[in-house]
Amino acid sequence: MYVAFGNQIVDSKDIKEIIETNSEFKVVKDMSKGSKREDILAFNLSVDVNTLKSIMEEEYNETELTEDDLFEEYLTLAEDAATDIEEYIPSGAILDIRAYKWDQSDNDIKLVIAIAHEDVGEAKLRDIMRRLITQVE
Repeated sequence: MYVAFGNQIVDSKDIKEIIETNSEFKVVKDMSKGSKREDILAFNLSVDVNTLKSIMEEEYNETELTEDDLFEEYLTLAEDAATDIEEYIPSGAILDIRAYKWDQSDNDIKLVIAIAHEDVGEAKLRDIMRRLITQVE
């Protein structure tokens, strides 16, 4: 899907490839159309829990954490790691990232990332994220 991004047009397929090539994330679904806007890129992403475990080993002993603490730590790490995507997307972009699920059957964390040009504004992007999160839950 083509998206108006500031004064240029961006193909969501190109951004999908950039995300998958330059990060540990896999694009589960292009949600750009689901944003119901022509100026928002949105993706449902997943990251393998083992990738997060390797990051976590540097800071925590996993066996000392309860299941709830582990869940919270995985979600936080996934969101933090997703912020690195910002360096690969077009300049002038703002991001909103929400991890929402630990899918134990696939052993990964699911996230939604919404990307907009800074002209859209943080408040509007948060509103759009709320709509996107309800689509995946």
